[in-house]
Amino acid sequence: MPGWGWTLLVVCALVLLGWIAWGVVRAGLALLREVTVAGRTFGAASERVSDAVARAEAARPDTSATMFASRASLHARVQGRRRAGDRRRVARRARQRATWQAWRSGSWLERRRAGVPPHRGVGID
Repeated sequence: MPGWGWTLLVVCALVLLGWIAWGVVRAGLALLREVTVAGRTFGAASERVSDAVARAEAARPDTSATMFASRASLHARVQGRRRAGDRRRVARRARQRATWQAWRSGSWLERRRAGVPPHRGVGID
């Protein structure tokens, strides 16, 4: 094979090697960008978790022994817990009542059908 054939093969090999190297470099840069984004996301998530842990530590319920506390303070504590439970129960019932009224009005089906395309050929129209 004449000299120009070998030169052509070497040039083609160098071009191929450059193309592969360029692809590897681009993939490496993309990986570094994604690692940076993941690091930021992980940092934000760890901040949120540490804030939640700090709030939970601050709002930790009292678990100290109440054996020697006065009966009046214990009674007041129980009554406070019952009132808090009653408030939660009333709020829950109000939410449920609104849901039940929406169900009774029958408008939920029309609202749902407005957002869902009809099922042709299945027997549901």
